[in-house]
Amino acid sequence: MRRKNIASVFAALMLGAALLLGTAHGTAESAPAMRYFMQQPGIYASTTPYGNNEKAGHYVQAGDAKIYYEVYGEGKPVFVFHGGGVGTPYEMGQLIDKLRQNYQVIAVSTRGHGRSEIGHLPLTYEQKANDMLAVMKAVTKEPAILLGFSDGAYTAYKVASMYPERVDRVIAIGAGTLKKGFSMGK
Repeated sequence: MRRKNIASVFAALMLGAALLLGTAHGTAESAPAMRYFMQQPGIYASTTPYGNNEKAGHYVQAGDAKIYYEVYGEGKPVFVFHGGGVGTPYEMGQLIDKLRQNYQVIAVSTRGHGRSEIGHLPLTYEQKANDMLAVMKAVTKEPAILLGFSDGAYTAYKVASMYPERVDRVIAIGAGTLKKGFSMGK
């Protein structure tokens, strides 16, 4: 099955699940507060709709896809990379709420997630690192802190290995080292 078909099937499945679970509605006025994947009903990560906030949102062209990101707060830049699969910046909401009090937080929706396009090239960590570099160049010239969760942590590792001059430090949550044979492309 081609990548475009897989993305379409995945999007249809997610919409179907949202309708089945009662989380998708026809209008913004009737929509409940945002929730992240597997979040229990009645528990909310943040009042800010991270990953879907038009007031803070921007796009940057990265190769064959537009990458969506949001900027909050002021200070040293901290780029937040969410987990893969069904990940979203919103799952990092409480952490972003705290960080934005003292830092400039840039929450990125990775390629194929949220408002970011998936493009047509194979997904590799090198591709994701180049996407993040495009966002970094659009936001700041100074070295930044990269905070990544799960797949986002692997992406942060790759950015640091490819562009060490752009990185102050990496904070990796839920990611160790990849075992031989377990990798995404280069």
